[in-house]
Amino acid sequence: MHGRSPLTVRRLGAADILVLYPLIQHAFPEMERRRWMDVGRRMSARRKRPRQGILVAHYGTRGLPCAMVTYRRDFDIRLGQVLTSDHYIVMTPGDAQHVMNAFHPVMAELARELGCHAIRTMQPVTKMTTHPQKVCPDEHIVERTLLLTEINGFSPPS
Repeated sequence: MHGRSPLTVRRLGAADILVLYPLIQHAFPEMERRRWMDVGRRMSARRKRPRQGILVAHYGTRGLPCAMVTYRRDFDIRLGQVLTSDHYIVMTPGDAQHVMNAFHPVMAELARELGCHAIRTMQPVTKMTTHPQKVCPDEHIVERTLLLTEINGFSPPS
């Protein structure tokens, strides 16, 4: 973990797309640069109410990206609107818990903004880690192989 500067999380910006490619390529070696650039441009487009996107973590305000997570607003038959995150990609496996702790409050705020009742984490740590880890915030509820965080005390009907 880097002790000098705090971890900053923000939505993917146009300047992040190219510098994130080594992280993407390490996690998904089959993804060509051109394909990632297309995905990155689509995910970084500024919209009033983004239904999908990417959050990026940096050490400090000018550091290179060290992690990212994709998100999208989905409908769940039991929970209603949920914020689903599919891919947590962390460059340094030892930083995974620190990165998760930094992403979680930003994801919770994003979920509130989008009117979601829960956050569903599909894949907390990617194949980039060399040893199996279960890294998640304490607030998550294990739901089969998914991780679930309720927002604003919302509970699904019994």
